[in-house]
Amino acid sequence: MKSPAARYSRRPLRAPALAVSVALVATACATKGAGADDPCNPVVGAVVGGAVGALIGGDKHRTRGAAIGAGLGALACVAMNYNSRQTRSADQVGDDYRRRNGELPPAPVVTAYTVETARTNARAGEDVTVTSNIEVVPGRSEPLKELREEFVIVDPRGVERSKLAKTPAPAGSRGGAYVSTLQFTFPQGVPPGVYQVQSRLYVNGRPAQTSAVSIQVAGAPAAVAIAAPLRAVR
Repeated sequence: MKSPAARYSRRPLRAPALAVSVALVATACATKGAGADDPCNPVVGAVVGGAVGALIGGDKHRTRGAAIGAGLGALACVAMNYNSRQTRSADQVGDDYRRRNGELPPAPVVTAYTVETARTNARAGEDVTVTSNIEVVPGRSEPLKELREEFVIVDPRGVERSKLAKTPAPAGSRGGAYVSTLQFTFPQGVPPGVYQVQSRLYVNGRPAQTSAVSIQVAGAPAAVAIAAPLRAVR
């Protein structure tokens, strides 16, 4: 039987290795890939994430921890495809606003922002599409210099795993109505639970609207599920 001192002496060894592995995940997911919109390497993320999970799982649950870590590591580097199109012009949206309010606002205003998904349940390996509808009224004195939409995938523990920021309106746009779509695939190995796709809309660098959709992911044994309440969207 090992003495308490011997048992204690082995515990600190795991923390430095875990710190190094976490740093490697961050480095892997910050390395630019082959495409302009692919700044992450999902294979490296999965491998390093598996190493982190194995360390967290310890001797008794090393395999289970590695599987969970690999899935979450790949999710941190998941490829997200984004497209947008304009459905109404700035003049059309502005005319509707003037009929209701008399005149345009001083600065651009988001009058509508909804996010939805046709799939609220998915399995690892299945595609998910999130659609947002945006309406921006042009300002009478301040121009629309930037319209930015950010998406964040949040795991069942409330941890942000992947993020994408895009511009639905092209340069020079004054406003209008837009429909954007975000497509991605939950990688193999992600633990089951309720994931959120949170979205934030910014106008000229200022927060304008937020929204979120929840997706129940199934497929892995319940024993490896990471289940915890999600943090509220702010």
